[in-house]
Amino acid sequence: MINKFVDKLNADGLATYINTLQGITVKLGAQNVAEIQSDENNIDSDNLLVTIVRIEEESTLKNFPNKRLIEDAGVFKVDKRFPKIHLNYYLLFSCTLQYDKAVAVIYKTIKYFQNQRKFAFTADEDDIELNMELCSPSFEQLNNIWGMLGGKQIPSILYKARVSALERDIAKPTPVITTIGSESKHYE
Repeated sequence: MINKFVDKLNADGLATYINTLQGITVKLGAQNVAEIQSDENNIDSDNLLVTIVRIEEESTLKNFPNKRLIEDAGVFKVDKRFPKIHLNYYLLFSCTLQYDKAVAVIYKTIKYFQNQRKFAFTADEDDIELNMELCSPSFEQLNNIWGMLGGKQIPSILYKARVSALERDIAKPTPVITTIGSESKHYE
């Protein structure tokens, strides 16, 4: 899913918008920023990296009913499915350029997402809609994030991407209960 999102960002012109800065050319890629310091990395020094640092379920949208009444050739049935899953992806956008250029790239990234917050694309046969929201972690949280990612902090910005509901498309229609039958049996 993250690769499709990065493809969508490229198609919508994030890298083109950032490359309007004089003397800066970046490539947008979905990679683990923790691999920057490893000897076996294949990360160029002029990238804007997108890294998933956390995935969580949106608990406030968890309690919606999972039953729908459907009509099939005049017969009503109940379609019971598992509840939809609403996910939040925490995406870290980090730049591997020299510090002054990296700060300018992060600034342009913030301006880009200020203007365009919704992204719709298809991944794994699902229609996905992401709503981007800027996150401001505390110094302690930021320290924990970069400690988890290898310790070396580079200019970055954290966004929360709210994902539209994900649902497996498996219908399980069952007949509707229309009458209640009662037979009185007395057991002694």
